[in-house]
Amino acid sequence: MKHPPARTRLTYVLLALPWLVAAMVAARIAGAPVSDAYRDELSFVVAAIALLVAAGASVLMLPGTVDGRRRAIGYASSLLAPFSAVLAVQTHGPHSVAFVVACVCALGATVATGWRGVFIGATGAMIVTFVSPIVAGIAPVPADLAYGLAIIVTVTILPVAYIVRSLQRGTLRTLSELPAFAAGPSESALEFPNSLLDARTVAESEAVESQTRNEAVARYLRQVRDTLGVTDAVFWRSTRSGNALAPVAWASDATDKWQASHHALGGELLTVQSATRVALFDRPGEGMMAAVAVPGPPNACGVLSLHAAKLTVSHELLARWLPRFADNLGLLAQLLETQAEYSRQNRQAQSLLQASQTFQQQRTIDTLGQSICDSALTVTGATRATLVRWYPETMTGVIQSVTAGHHLQRGAAVAMDSLVGQLCSAGLPQVWEDAQLLEQITPVYGVAHAVARLGSLSVVPLKQGDAVTGAIVVESESVGGVLLRDMRNVRLLGAVASVSLETVWQIEEATRRARTDALTGLSNRRAFDEALARAVAEADRFGHNVGLVVCDVDKFKRVNDLYGHEVGDHVLRSIAATLSIGIRGVDLVARYGGEELVMLLGKADVAMAWEVAERMRAAIEAKSIGVGEHLVHVTASFGVASYPETARLGDELFPAADKAMYTAKREGRNCVRFARPLNAEQANEEEGIPEEGEEEE
Repeated sequence: MKHPPARTRLTYVLLALPWLVAAMVAARIAGAPVSDAYRDELSFVVAAIALLVAAGASVLMLPGTVDGRRRAIGYASSLLAPFSAVLAVQTHGPHSVAFVVACVCALGATVATGWRGVFIGATGAMIVTFVSPIVAGIAPVPADLAYGLAIIVTVTILPVAYIVRSLQRGTLRTLSELPAFAAGPSESALEFPNSLLDARTVAESEAVESQTRNEAVARYLRQVRDTLGVTDAVFWRSTRSGNALAPVAWASDATDKWQASHHALGGELLTVQSATRVALFDRPGEGMMAAVAVPGPPNACGVLSLHAAKLTVSHELLARWLPRFADNLGLLAQLLETQAEYSRQNRQAQSLLQASQTFQQQRTIDTLGQSICDSALTVTGATRATLVRWYPETMTGVIQSVTAGHHLQRGAAVAMDSLVGQLCSAGLPQVWEDAQLLEQITPVYGVAHAVARLGSLSVVPLKQGDAVTGAIVVESESVGGVLLRDMRNVRLLGAVASVSLETVWQIEEATRRARTDALTGLSNRRAFDEALARAVAEADRFGHNVGLVVCDVDKFKRVNDLYGHEVGDHVLRSIAATLSIGIRGVDLVARYGGEELVMLLGKADVAMAWEVAERMRAAIEAKSIGVGEHLVHVTASFGVASYPETARLGDELFPAADKAMYTAKREGRNCVRFARPLNAEQANEEEGIPEEGEEEE
């Protein structure tokens, strides 16, 4: 609210002079000159009592006022009221003009200091007027007492009550020049609950806070309505499109009325929002309507409108006070929005803290990626989220994790020329509050992964040092579902997530290397033993078979001796690639040791394992492996076994297949042989089978 200008010291002196002159004139008319009054002994006693009462009351009451000059006026008024009462005692008591002057001075003290003044002035006047006759030995007349009390009530208490109440409500402007009200209406009239609000109602708690915010505005609008004597007061805010205004709070209970009529009035009030003056409308059948823009950064945050069959206040009064009410409403709206933003940031900070603690507890990329995506939705309120792993060496990406209901699948490739790929390559975060046409211009993940119903989008690359290792992609189906202010929270989330992701990726990489053969890239013996144990356990549980194929390159030592170990390594890698291509995704190829490779086939009997082994044998035989100037042809021998067909125990499965492979070696190499039922005792009795570590020529 715009406050009236501060008063000068001369103004306060001029305000005090009429009270002093009135007391002097009243004393002269009563026939008791002021100079003679002080020679009377009783006068000195009464004057002393009056001074003590006035001074004591002033010391107790006046320091609470906010303005020093206002306190000076209050001191003068409170001291003058008792002296006027002294003159009233010396003349005609409550019937004298001096008594009326005493009450007027009490009223002046009240106007200067607020409610405190009525206790100062009226108390001094009553004590001096009614106690002094008793001290002088004069019995008070009941009629005089009643008359005096009537004067005090009518001249002091009732006017004070009316003035203070009216000024608090803002209906009385003629006294706004007085010092007590130079700061405008009482602050108590503008008290509102400390509601923490969030404009984005993405949870039930936020909806409750939003309702509390609107109720706070409605309470103020009811004060405006009662103050100006209108039927209703409505606060209008711009819609998301900015093409119209919609009511957000109103003083009356006419909810259906304003929700139904906002389309008609919203456009009409747009002109008021850009104006600086109060606008008056005469709407047939609806009465008068006055409206004014509600200020707010950067220009106006809405419109305050008044509705009544007939305005009861003058246009001049309306022009002066309606902008002040609009100013207060704008301040209130800004306060509530600031509180809502603080509440929102506080919730997001708590979400980030909780996310950090959750991330640290995850030990696998699957659980960590899911936690990151879920946390991204929590801090933004978006519809879906994606975690992308980016490989800067190859400039390619892959979908690591997605939230529930996402149209993408884990493991899907992210194209380099896609929007996410371009931002990962540049390492730049970006947000689109309106991304409805974005997918048509640049596919978000690539042409193969079209995004349906994209309203807004945010992409935040994840960095380790200067290298981009991934990105958090947040999508919303509604325009404005992801805002620019959400970027900071997603980036903070990304900074927290990057540390945990790097740790988990390093652990997984170390684990992968510990279970991977460095030469061929296949699983090593450790990984094969673990996979074999799991496969046998599943076979026992669900009652299916497990197939195993053991492959050994024929005369591999001769290849190394003839061409060198570099060529031999290349031959092993080529055969490993051939075996990997020829199996299903659920199967496993491993390097068991040396030139011996194994294929673990889930849910495969001996016949299926034989078919796979024969196909692989033929592929290796037909393969010409070129290494520099050399063209190498090799063959391989295969042994096939199945649990529980040819191996009664899980531990017997590999020895059975291994024995069958050595049988193929003895019978001419480059062939496939079945395993016969085998146990440990039978294996030790077999003859002609090379022991582990024995080299084949």
